[in-house]
Amino acid sequence: MVKLIATDLDGTLMAPDHMTVTQRTKDALFAAHEKGVRIAIATGRTLSFTDSVTAQIPFADYVISSNGAAVYDRNEEKYVYSTLIPNKDVIEAVEFLNTLPVHYHIYLGGRIYIQKSAMSFSADTGLPEDFLKDFLSRVQLCDSLTDVIGSQDAEVIDVFSMGEHEAEIVELFRKKKLVMTSAVRGELAATAVGADKGTALSGLCGVLGITADEVMSFGDAENDCPMLEFAGLSFAMENGNAVCKSAAKAVAPSNAVDGVAQMIEKYAL
Repeated sequence: MVKLIATDLDGTLMAPDHMTVTQRTKDALFAAHEKGVRIAIATGRTLSFTDSVTAQIPFADYVISSNGAAVYDRNEEKYVYSTLIPNKDVIEAVEFLNTLPVHYHIYLGGRIYIQKSAMSFSADTGLPEDFLKDFLSRVQLCDSLTDVIGSQDAEVIDVFSMGEHEAEIVELFRKKKLVMTSAVRGELAATAVGADKGTALSGLCGVLGITADEVMSFGDAENDCPMLEFAGLSFAMENGNAVCKSAAKAVAPSNAVDGVAQMIEKYAL
């Protein structure tokens, strides 16, 4: 019996515009929720960048954000789990990235921060232009990221437009023993060890007293693999990559044809 549904957003729950939850998908999720199934969205986005999604599915119970770095209980309005990058490593990474012609941003306290000097966004991510404009309208611009970070730990260091400097950045993250993954083309996202969607989902199940066999999960990209491997019933989207499909128990129709809704209707309702 399915007691918890955990779904990625971009390329999975969302329509191809990355902004819309279709009516069929909303209806399927709501029907499952009415049966007592908990709903969690699990995303590489930070918490503040999920508002437009939870506005469409306001009954969602949990947000697993920043690739699993944090879990937020929307009913209790508090974080119930976090695994963050230590402050020292964040500061050193920022100081190094500031010497390179790359775009990067930091996920900190549920928000996205970009230093003005790194604002140029020229990476070919394959994401729709309207989505990128919406993303950039939500970030917090600052003159100095080190000043904003202060003594705080961070959720994610997200780098784009690496070009010839990719190997240097990978080596830096490797030395810091950070976990590297990617959700879109041209991205390198670094999180602390233990900060992935699978570990976060497992931690949430521990809080709820739910076993992996009672979880249904959905994803389409590399950063979804730990979550798909954990859940007893997991689906890679047809539009997902090969690595994701190898981690899942089955393949769902693409997000363009409400694949998440179809599988919920078949297996949870």
